[in-house]
Amino acid sequence: MNYEYIKDENGVIVDIKVEGKPIKRGALRGWTKAQKTPYFRLATQDTLARNPLSKVTKVLNPLETTVYNFCMEWYRLYSAGDETSAPVQTFDDMKYFLMDLNSDAYYELLD
Repeated sequence: MNYEYIKDENGVIVDIKVEGKPIKRGALRGWTKAQKTPYFRLATQDTLARNPLSKVTKVLNPLETTVYNFCMEWYRLYSAGDETSAPVQTFDDMKYFLMDLNSDAYYELLD
C-alpha cells in the first residue's frame, strides 16, 4: 500500500493520501483528534500485531500500525475506567479507518 502524510508548517499531519487519494473525512477527523492524545505514536516500520484474545497475528505497515496501536491503547484505558483523552467517536473513526485500510486486519485484530 502506498500512502503519504501531508504535514503543515509545524510538522502536524493534516491529511493522508492512500494510493494517491485523500482519506475519508471521518478517518481524518479521528486521526486529527487521536494525534492530540498522549498515547498516539506514529509508527515508522512494519509491525507484527497480535489479537490478545484469539492470538491471531498480522503484519501491519506503519500507517496501519499507528491506527491499530491507538485503538488498542484507547480501548485498554476505556476498559480500565481511565480518562482516554479522546471521545468514543475518535475510537470509532480510527477503527473504521483501519477497516478501510486493511479489512482483514480489522476483522482479525479488532472485531
